[in-house]
Amino acid sequence: MAAVAAGDPVQDLRDEATCSICVDYFKDPVTIPECGHNFCRACLIRCWGESEAEASCPQCRKTAQQNNLIPNRQLANFVELIKKLSLQEGKEEGGKVCKEHRKPLKLFCKEDEAPICVACGKSKEHENHKVIPLEEAYEEYKGQISIRLQILMKEREKIIAYQVDLEKESQTLLKLTETERQKTAEKLRQLRQFLEEQEKHLLNQIEDVEEEIARERDEQLARFSSDLSSLERSMQELEEKRQKPANELLQDVRSTLQRYEKRESQENPMALFPELKKRISEFCDINILVEDVMEQFEDALLFKEQLQEDDPLLRNLQRANVTLDPDTAHPSLILSEDRKSVRYGDKEQDLPDNPERFNNRTSVLGREGFTAGCHFWEVTVESEGKCVYWTVGVTRKSAERKGDFDLSSEGGIWAVGKSGDEYMAFDPPDYLPLSLLWEPKRIRVTVDYEEEEVSFSDADSGTELYTFSGASFSGDTILPFFHLSGDKTHFRIS
Repeated sequence: MAAVAAGDPVQDLRDEATCSICVDYFKDPVTIPECGHNFCRACLIRCWGESEAEASCPQCRKTAQQNNLIPNRQLANFVELIKKLSLQEGKEEGGKVCKEHRKPLKLFCKEDEAPICVACGKSKEHENHKVIPLEEAYEEYKGQISIRLQILMKEREKIIAYQVDLEKESQTLLKLTETERQKTAEKLRQLRQFLEEQEKHLLNQIEDVEEEIARERDEQLARFSSDLSSLERSMQELEEKRQKPANELLQDVRSTLQRYEKRESQENPMALFPELKKRISEFCDINILVEDVMEQFEDALLFKEQLQEDDPLLRNLQRANVTLDPDTAHPSLILSEDRKSVRYGDKEQDLPDNPERFNNRTSVLGREGFTAGCHFWEVTVESEGKCVYWTVGVTRKSAERKGDFDLSSEGGIWAVGKSGDEYMAFDPPDYLPLSLLWEPKRIRVTVDYEEEEVSFSDADSGTELYTFSGASFSGDTILPFFHLSGDKTHFRIS
């Protein structure tokens, strides 16, 4: 029982003798041994339900066994004493009486919602009012209050259950957040370490090239200096020969000319650094690659910012609940029970060759089709090895399903995929290779039916992979399309 609060002692005792479920004096009180709280036996059975073997205390929510209830005879005796005390108190006070007629208040006027005496009930003031005995009114309104109280208690139980669920879900989300925080910190640490190592490696290479350029320059300058000294000596000798008299100048003149005619011609110094130029150009290629990476990251950040803007086009974009249609699946494909994932099986299943089923291409369609609006869904791709081939996209419902048909927009299929190590978009006349700097793990497929546009992006970074504009839907239903082969290829749709 709760601690007695300061105030009217008799009222405090009444409160202690009151069941918190029916808000009336205890009737056949029982105690829950697990927590010590007391209730009417009938109230607990009605609250728990007779079919439950285990429930919880309505007051503290502690788990309790229904068949372990203990009768509280001492409390029952206490309740009887409280009833007698209340009755005696009423007699000592002379009972509640009408101020006008000085008679006991034995009636209740429903219109005025007030207790009245018999004389008041016969007066003109209450002539057309509905008057009932006070005890009857007491029981009626006490019952209505009990019903309202039961409703509020159920709402209280719901809120408590919601609080428990909220706390549990919050803890789960916080654990996921902490895991992602650690993964992000580790990935960024690895990225910083990789960039620092690459910076050191590339700067060392540049320093080596600088040293080699300086060495080549010094060697060539030394050779040119030696050649200039030799040329100047030869020029001086020829000048002295030219200034001599005729008989001295003509002496051995032919051998003199022949001696200076045999000097080797000098090479163009710019032709001495072709390998160094090639190595410098490699640094330029690396800088271009870094710029491409930075540009793709900037595109991803811009994509996330656009998703946060209050754009009516983005508000109209709806996530589609895509599930796989088993009636269309090639016999080699294994679908999960929830129809949300598919993998390539080891052998074909024994399935009927109905008109909807692919019989050559290992493909499967989504069950949900689109004839209007803008929709998207995401596909998580898991594949290992080089001998993999997968495709994700959309197709017209009327597109070919039998035989070895082409995967192309001309045939009503708009898709991107991977063959071996190469990513491509199936856009004729030639399949277009996609230059990706990293391998996307989740691909977002977006279909805008009215604009006849199908676009593909990396769901994690937001980077656009490819967009088919002016797709010819021709008023046909558009279905999600999946194609995969390879023992370790798996799709998961979200």
